[in-house]
Amino acid sequence: MDSALATVATGLAGLATCGTLGAIAAARARRGRPYLAGGLLVALDGPTDPAATAARAGFAGVEVGVRIDADTTAPTLRLTCAMPPGEPAPTFDQAVLTPLATRVAGNRLGRVHPRRAEPFLLMVRAEPEPDPETGEVRPTGREYETLDELLRPHAAILTTFLGGRVIPGAITVVLTGAHWSRADLLGAYERHAFLEGRFSDLEPGGLPVGVAPMVSAPLAARLGFDAREEWPEFPAEARHILRSLVRAAHADGRRVRFADVPESPRRVRDVFWRELRAAEVDVIASRHRGPLARFLRRPVRRTHKHRAVPVQYATQRSPGLN
Repeated sequence: MDSALATVATGLAGLATCGTLGAIAAARARRGRPYLAGGLLVALDGPTDPAATAARAGFAGVEVGVRIDADTTAPTLRLTCAMPPGEPAPTFDQAVLTPLATRVAGNRLGRVHPRRAEPFLLMVRAEPEPDPETGEVRPTGREYETLDELLRPHAAILTTFLGGRVIPGAITVVLTGAHWSRADLLGAYERHAFLEGRFSDLEPGGLPVGVAPMVSAPLAARLGFDAREEWPEFPAEARHILRSLVRAAHADGRRVRFADVPESPRRVRDVFWRELRAAEVDVIASRHRGPLARFLRRPVRRTHKHRAVPVQYATQRSPGLN
C-alpha cells in the first residue's frame, strides 16, 4: 500500500514539474527571445511570415522583398518568398504590416519589442517581375504609390516625415534596392518611408538625412576581398577603410548597413561580423537567422587602451647630508 502511494505521489510530482516547465516555456514563447540590437533578418526568400518571425526571434528589423500584383481588383504588393506552384504569395499588408501593428497595439509602450524605445526597422526591397519576352527587369512605376497607400492606414505607428521634420514612430520603413524612385520621396511633404542612400550622399548635393537616414555599400567589393582567399582576420588597410566609412556616415548623422558581406564559409562570415561590430556598424544583416542571433548574443569584447605601470623613483639624498 505504501509503495503504491509512493508511486502515485511520484507521478503527481512529475506531472506538476512538467506543468511548471510547460508554463515557463509558454511564458518565454510569449515574451520572445532576447533583443538583438542591430540585427536584421533578410527574408527575401521566406518565410511567409517574415515580420512575426523576426520579431519573435528578437531581431531589431527585417528586410522583405515585394512586387506588384496587378491581377487583383486594385494593385497590391505581394512578398517575393518562395511558394508552392499555383499558390500566391501573401500580401505585404497581411504578412508584414498587420502582424507588426498587432504587436505594437499589444505593447503598453507602443513598440514592437517590449522595453525597447528604438523603432523597429522594416526594409522593403522592390523586385519587379522580369519581362516574359525580353527577361529585362523594369519597375512598373507604381511600386511606391502602392506602398504609400498601404502605409497610410498605419501612419500612427510609423516614423513620419512631415514638412521637413522627422517624427519617430514604432516602425521605420526604409526602401532599399535600385527600383525605387528617389523623386517620389524628395517631392513629398508628408511620407511614411525613407530611402537607403549611398555613401556618395554624404557629399554636397547628395540626399539629405531626412530622405536617406541610412547609407549602404557593397563591402567585400570595396575592400577588395577575394572569395578564393579566406581572411583569418581583416588586413590593416581593410579595417582602416571600414572604420573610416563608418565614422564619415556617423559624423553626417546617418546609420550604416553594408551589403555583399560573405555568408559562407562560416569562418569568413564570422571574421566580417566581428569587424562590423568592432567598427560600430549600426545594422548587421543576414539570411542565416540562427547564426546571426547566436553571434549577436555574444558579449561584446571591449578593447582597453594600454595603461602604463606607474614607476616609483627612489628618493636620492644629496651628498654630505646624513
